[in-house]
Amino acid sequence: MTRRKEIKGIASGLYGSFISRNNDVGGYWGIGKLCLLAKQRKTTIVELNLLAQTISPESLLFAEMFVGYRNFLQKHLAARNIQPSMLTSAKIELNFNPSDRPEKYVPVMSRGKLFKLSVVIIDGRSKVHAVSGYSHCEPHNPNRESQSVRVHQN
Repeated sequence: MTRRKEIKGIASGLYGSFISRNNDVGGYWGIGKLCLLAKQRKTTIVELNLLAQTISPESLLFAEMFVGYRNFLQKHLAARNIQPSMLTSAKIELNFNPSDRPEKYVPVMSRGKLFKLSVVIIDGRSKVHAVSGYSHCEPHNPNRESQSVRVHQN
């Protein structure tokens, strides 16, 4: 039972890592790139299903990021001796037009529009372990952003 309680900690770790500026794709903030994908595909929701190994809407541009977060989940489950079979779902969802606006919210970054990031892990007993929060972003634009130097290091 203790291990199941640790699943919320894993969800929190996924959330913190995903929203971080260190979550980059090709040297640019991954969330900005996902925001651009949503805009291009005329949708407001982007979902990474870590167990089913799918991203919706589909895009090959995010394969490396997706594998990284799937590995993050597997690594943290293994560190706590939690079998992946104990989970029925593990999803990261970005909503770029959330209907549920936070009452008390102080943005860390104010440029761009409000979005909601949710990490939801469901265990074999249908218990939901969820972490969510809000921030701001705008669609990726290389003319307005600086590229990370990490992308050029070997």
